[in-house]
Amino acid sequence: MRMTEQDVLAFLRAQPEWLNEHAAEFGLRPVESKILSFQQGRMLALKRKTEKMAAQLEQILADAEANRTLITKIMNFNQRLLRVNNITQWHEAITDGLSRDFSLPNHVIRINAELSDKVNVPIHLLASPEVRLAASKLTAPVCGSLPVVALAQLLDHQPQLESFLQLPLCCNEKTLGVLIIGHEDANHFQPQQSTEWVAVLAESMTIVLARILDMAD
Repeated sequence: MRMTEQDVLAFLRAQPEWLNEHAAEFGLRPVESKILSFQQGRMLALKRKTEKMAAQLEQILADAEANRTLITKIMNFNQRLLRVNNITQWHEAITDGLSRDFSLPNHVIRINAELSDKVNVPIHLLASPEVRLAASKLTAPVCGSLPVVALAQLLDHQPQLESFLQLPLCCNEKTLGVLIIGHEDANHFQPQQSTEWVAVLAESMTIVLARILDMAD
């Protein structure tokens, strides 16, 4: 028996769920109602809220892990400083800490303080008059470009560097030293970025340096 179009339509009208049940076989997508029941609406809102909370929690956990990693690096850095007894050891501790703990191998340190005859400082660590003058104008950590020629020249022997951190080591309103760090990534040290943790490192380095130079309170 041959079925006509009218026979097919009559069959589908009599059994409307048949087409939905077999839609995949014919490559059809049933029309979905855009009108949700109150319960469905609440479930959808709850699902979206849960997904948002899950994303926020994931970000909180990631930030917590990043902070834990940073604090661990700072603790390791400070432990290196606690073991030093002279300027050479102090310089080596900072160099090792920056290179190994923070992956910042492109850096240079200079001592700016007026030294007594009792303190022995390697000549290569002493700041030139130009560097001393430039460093004395730094009152806080500075990130970004490095326009001061005297400080930029300290890193001339390093690879192509695009961003910098200028870190004064100050004690009792005196600049005892200066640390310049360069990075190949132009966005690594950006102007206006937070320097809270950098200031913590500077304080640790300065405290030990002041003790070695017999300038501590």
